Amino acid sequence: MKAIFLDRDGVINRKAPEGQYISSWAEVQFLPGVFSAVLRLSQAGFKIFIITNQRGVALRKIQHGDLEDIHSRMKERFVHHGIAIDGIYFCPHDLSENCSCRKPKPGLLQQAALDYGLDLPSCWMIGDAPSDVEAGRAAGCRTARIVPAELSPQNIPPADITAQNLMAVTLRILSLQ
Repeated sequence: MKAIFLDRDGVINRKAPEGQYISSWAEVQFLPGVFSAVLRLSQAGFKIFIITNQRGVALRKIQHGDLEDIHSRMKERFVHHGIAIDGIYFCPHDLSENCSCRKPKPGLLQQAALDYGLDLPSCWMIGDAPSDVEAGRAAGCRTARIVPAELSPQNIPPADITAQNLMAVTLRILSLQ
């Protein structure tokens, strides 16, 4: 079984400014083309997962219940667009906790694979940060990195695909099927 693992902030929705965290549903702004891109991936037979570091929980910038509310509403919005999000996996830990679930470690992807019987080499990790690519590679997935035009790519580590937005990544993934 194949899947797409999507990082959340910077891939699905706009990131908060550096050092800040999205702490309520009112702050969530979906990026252009996200629903169309994810629908195409879903229609191509990929299970869809969100894999996200949420350090703001450890720093008490967001309450666990508020994070669950954001994720529940995200899933509802995707359903409204005809897309099932099969699971949302998040790491609530701080950097100092050295957990196995915080990207760039592959713990969240491995847990999803165990929970859903996924074939990790048939899966893709799509993110906007080097840690997303590293987590995907460590889990044995193929990787894609979104690097908006206004940013210079830091391809360390290099991703299998690099593009400016989720739709461009989606079209490249689908061309490889």
